[in-house]
Amino acid sequence: MKMKASRSLRLVGGALAAAVVASPFLFRAWIALPDPPALTPEQAAAALAIARAAATDAPLPAPVALPVTAGPVLVSTYGVDGKAAVGVWDGADGTPLAEALAAAGQQAAQAVAARVRVDVGGAPRDTGDWLLHLRVNPGVDGLRVSRGGKTAWASPSRLVEQGWDAAATVRALAAWLPGEGEPDLARFRTSSWVESPRGPLPVLRATTPPPAIDPQSVRAALADGGTYLARQIGKDGRYCYAYRVDTDRCGRDYNLLRHAGSTYSLYQIQTAVPNRDVVRAAERATDWLRRQVRPVEGDPSRNYLIEWKKAKLGAVGLGILALVERERVVRDGKDRALLTRLADFVLSQQHPDGSLESYFDWGPGAEVPPDRSIYYPGEAMLGLVRLYAIDPQPRWLEAAVRAGDHLVFERWRWAGAEVFVPPDAWLLQAVAELDRFAPDPRRRQYAYDIFETMSRTQARAEEGAPPDLDGAPPSGGRDLPSVTSAGSRSEAAGAAWRLAVSTGEPDRAAEIRAMALRAAKFQLRHQLRDDNLWWARNPDRARGGMRDRPDVPEVRIDTVQHNLSGLLDVLTMLESAP
Repeated sequence: MKMKASRSLRLVGGALAAAVVASPFLFRAWIALPDPPALTPEQAAAALAIARAAATDAPLPAPVALPVTAGPVLVSTYGVDGKAAVGVWDGADGTPLAEALAAAGQQAAQAVAARVRVDVGGAPRDTGDWLLHLRVNPGVDGLRVSRGGKTAWASPSRLVEQGWDAAATVRALAAWLPGEGEPDLARFRTSSWVESPRGPLPVLRATTPPPAIDPQSVRAALADGGTYLARQIGKDGRYCYAYRVDTDRCGRDYNLLRHAGSTYSLYQIQTAVPNRDVVRAAERATDWLRRQVRPVEGDPSRNYLIEWKKAKLGAVGLGILALVERERVVRDGKDRALLTRLADFVLSQQHPDGSLESYFDWGPGAEVPPDRSIYYPGEAMLGLVRLYAIDPQPRWLEAAVRAGDHLVFERWRWAGAEVFVPPDAWLLQAVAELDRFAPDPRRRQYAYDIFETMSRTQARAEEGAPPDLDGAPPSGGRDLPSVTSAGSRSEAAGAAWRLAVSTGEPDRAAEIRAMALRAAKFQLRHQLRDDNLWWARNPDRARGGMRDRPDVPEVRIDTVQHNLSGLLDVLTMLESAP
C-alpha cells in the first residue's frame, strides 16, 4: 500500500509539473499574432545586403525576388560597441520588401556598421495594457506605441538587448511621443535575421541557433566559459558577480557560495581544456576564499566560511569542493589541513538522524534563519564524498552515508509515503558518487527518481515548447526558463549517466544521455559567442558568458559555473561509445 500511495502521489506531482511547464506556452499560443513573411536564408542574405547598403550609403545590390510586406520593417545597425541605430518603415501593406528595407536602412545610417539586423514584421494587432506582462512573449513580440499622431517601435529582440520588460518598454517608447495620457499599444511578430561570421542567421530573443552538439563545439564552449570567468576575477580575487552585457557594468551584489562554486568549476574543466592563465586566475579566487575562513570559537580544529553575518553549510560544502578540485590540479597539498578542519565542521553540524543544520550560530550578531535549505545538505554531502576520494578517512564516508540516508529515506516523506522528490542536482551527484564507495540499490534508485523528476519537466518542442526553449528546464511562473537551472540539471544528468554506466544499465544510460544532449542545445544557445555578440557593449569581455535567462542581458558567475560543469559531463558522454 505504501508503494502504491507513493507512486500515486508522484504521478499527481508529475501531472502538476507538466501543467506548469506547458501553461505559459499554451497561454501565449492562445494569443498568437499574425505570422510575418517567411524568409529563406538566401532571401535573408539579400535583405541584409540591401539594408547594409542603404545604411552605409553604398550602391544598392541588384534586385532579387523578395516577398511583399505585411507589416513594419525594421533595420538595426550596430557599432563595434553595440550601440544601435534603428530605422522603421511602416507604409502600405504589399509594398516590395526591397523598397521598405532601403527606406528603413537609410534611417538607421551609421558610417561604420559592424553588424546589421533586419526585422520583417507581420501585421500588428492592437492590445491593451491588461495583463501586458503575460501577453507579451519576451523576445518574440515587438511593441508599437502610438500617441499624438506619432508612433515608436521596438523590435522583439531589442527588448531583450535593453533588458526591458513589457511595461518598461512602453514607458521608454512613450517618452519619445508627444502629448500625455495612455498611449495606444499593439504587438507584432517578425522574421529576424542578423549578419554573422557564419552568414545570415535567424534571431530569436537576441540570440542565434547554437552550434552542432559535438565534441569540438562543447570543448570550445568550455574553453570560452573558463576564460570568461577568469576575466571576471579582479586583483583582490573577487569576481564580477553579475555582468550586464548591455552596459558593460558589474552589479554590487555578491554571493560566497557562488564564488566557491565558480572557482570549483575553473579547476574542474582543466581536465578537458587546460589553461594556465585560467588556473592563475582561479588561484586568486581561492586566496580570497581562504580569507573568508573563520575558526569556531573555542575550537580552532573546526573552520567555517562566513558571508556578512551568516555562516552557511552550503558555503563550506562548496568550499571543500573547490579546494579538493584545486588539489587534483595543483597537487601541492597546501589545503589538506584546511580541508580537514572544514570537513570536521560539517560533521559537527550533523544530528544523530543524519540531518545537517543549514546555518551555524557563530556568536553574537550571527544571523541564523530557522529554515533549512533544500540544497545545502547535498552540497556538503558531495564535498565529504569528494574529500574521501583523496583522503579516505572513514569518518568522512560514514557522515556522508548518514546524510544520504536521511535525505533519501526521511526527507519529503509523510506517513511513510514519499510525497516529493526535489530536483536537487547536488544531492543526485552526491548519491551517485557515494555509490562508488558504499553501494546501496535504494539510494541508487532515488538518484534515478531525481533524474526522472528533471526529465519529466524538461521542455520539448514536440510538446509545444518554442524551438529556442527546446531542452530547457521548466519556467518559474511568468519568467522564461533559467539557463542556470539547465546547467545544474546537466550536472545531475552527468552523475546519473555515470551511475547507470557503472552498474551496467545501457538503456537507462542512453535515456539520460538523450536528455542531456537536448539540454545542451538550450545551454549553448545562450552562451555569448561571435555569432550573437552584435549588441554587446564590450564583446571581448562578454564573450564566453552565459545569460541567466533568454530574456535578460545579464551574466551571473553561477550560471557559467553550472553550465561549465554540466557541459563537461556532456563532453564525456559525446566522447564515450553510445
